[in-house]
Amino acid sequence: MHVGLQITLGILLYLIGGLGLVSWGIFGRIVFTWNCTWLVNSATHKWGYQTYKNTEDNSRNNWWVALLTFGEGWHNNHHHNQSSAQTGEKWWEIDLTYAMIKILHFAGLIKRYRNANKIVIQ
Repeated sequence: MHVGLQITLGILLYLIGGLGLVSWGIFGRIVFTWNCTWLVNSATHKWGYQTYKNTEDNSRNNWWVALLTFGEGWHNNHHHNQSSAQTGEKWWEIDLTYAMIKILHFAGLIKRYRNANKIVIQ
């Protein structure tokens, strides 16, 4: 299924803009996503602030990593409460992943999720 979606997208991008658009729309997008994922575990253990100092690691919250990864840069919050769907805890810690989870929950596509050790059920 996943490969079929990539092939379909690749054909569509090729018809719209040729091989250049396929390169950026498929390969460039995937490489960028992988690097952002790896950035979470490297940059957020080196730079940022710690809301919770009682975690047994050097995890930190990093705002610019959070912007690139839709909220996953609030890594110290995640290490403190690993099963929570919400990693941005303060009003200014933008967490677009959690916003999408709430939208999907409201639409009925997600029945339950864990938020700060509480299970939210529709």
